[in-house]
Order: sequence, then C-alpha cells, then structure tokens
Amino acid sequence: MNDSTLHVAFAAPENLHATIESFIDGVLASPDQCHLEELEALVPPFVNVLLATFFKGPIEASGASGSAARFILGAMNVIQRAADSLVSRLLKNTTQVEQQKLAEHFSTLRKYNKNNLFVAFPLEPSQAEKASLVFQMFLQGEGNMDQLLEVMQVINDGAIEHFMDRSVGCLSLGRINRALVSAARVTVCKASASATHKGLVAMDANARRAVVSYFDNMLIRFDDG
Repeated sequence: MNDSTLHVAFAAPENLHATIESFIDGVLASPDQCHLEELEALVPPFVNVLLATFFKGPIEASGASGSAARFILGAMNVIQRAADSLVSRLLKNTTQVEQQKLAEHFSTLRKYNKNNLFVAFPLEPSQAEKASLVFQMFLQGEGNMDQLLEVMQVINDGAIEHFMDRSVGCLSLGRINRALVSAARVTVCKASASATHKGLVAMDANARRAVVSYFDNMLIRFDDG
C-alpha cells in the first residue's frame, strides 16, 4: 500500500486517542513489562467506538427509523454481547509477547491527518475504485442496490478482518478459546450482514443516500500511506 491507498477510517474520540497512544507507547517504552492495565483500558472502549461508528452513526446520519433502525441496532446488540463475552475472557490471560504483538497491530490501525488520530484499514485498489464509483452514483441518484450491497459487504469484511481477525491473531489460543472465537466470528459476520442487507434495503431512498454519504466520508487517503 502507498500514499494513494484509500482507507475506511474514522477519527478517534479524544478518550480513545489517549488510550491507544498510552498502550502503544507504554509497550514500546517498556516491552518487558506487563501492560494489561493499559490494554484493558483500551479494548472495551475501542469496541464500543467501532459499534457506534459502523451502526449507530449511519442511523443518526440518515434519521432512519422503523424496521431499518431495528435491523441495524439489533445486529449491533448481538455483536456487542459476543464481543463483551470474548474480550473479558481473552484479555486477562495475555502475555507480554502477545501484548507486544497487539501494540504492533494497533500501530497499523493508527493513522494521522492534520495531527488528528484516525483508526483505519486499507481497501485493495480495485475495491476502493468500485466503492468510490458506487457511492458517487448513489449520491447522484443513479445507484444500483446490488452493487451497493456488495461494496458494503466488502467494508464489513475488511472491518472484521482488521479489527477482529488480526487482533485475535496476536494471541496464542487453546482449543476452547479457539472454538469460542470461531463461534463469535460467525455471530459477528451474520449480524453485520443482516444489518447491511436488511437495514439498507428497508430504508427509503433519502435515508439510504444519507448512509452512503456517511460511508463515503469515511473513505480517506493519508500522507503516510
């Protein structure tokens, strides 16, 4: 990826900004020490911000209500419960080596724009080109619903890969925890797909256009690639 790479990104709230920096900087400064306290201060708020960004944010931006809002918020609540259960179980047993790997991973998610910290993951060039085109067509009132659903599913898949899979990949899991992670991943995938395919379809055209505008504004290029 280079400086032309398009990312799906959002600005980290001030409190999340502080906890991300505290964990990464703490591990870099003292890699041989345990940083569980900083990690526990980071991950639950991080998950909450992710859910607010990808689920509540579109609803608020569009003013969607009725079945569309119920589908999206219902999916968010399912993911919240799965994440809460998994996070509390996995974090308490992290080793110093695992904490170092997690700090490295969070560093890859950390991007800056005009001194503001963003949480971001990259899109492949072909995906980015399609997302930009589909979003612009919708904003011009000429969008294709099937193409929009495909693009949103790409964003869903990217979020799950970078925020869940790669985070869990930093950990050495036993058989039971691997099974729990696998089950949680299935739940997250199903819920996110439901929010997209049911929530978007249930919206009226104006609300759907507002959601497209919301995600279009999340497509950002950064100077550091």
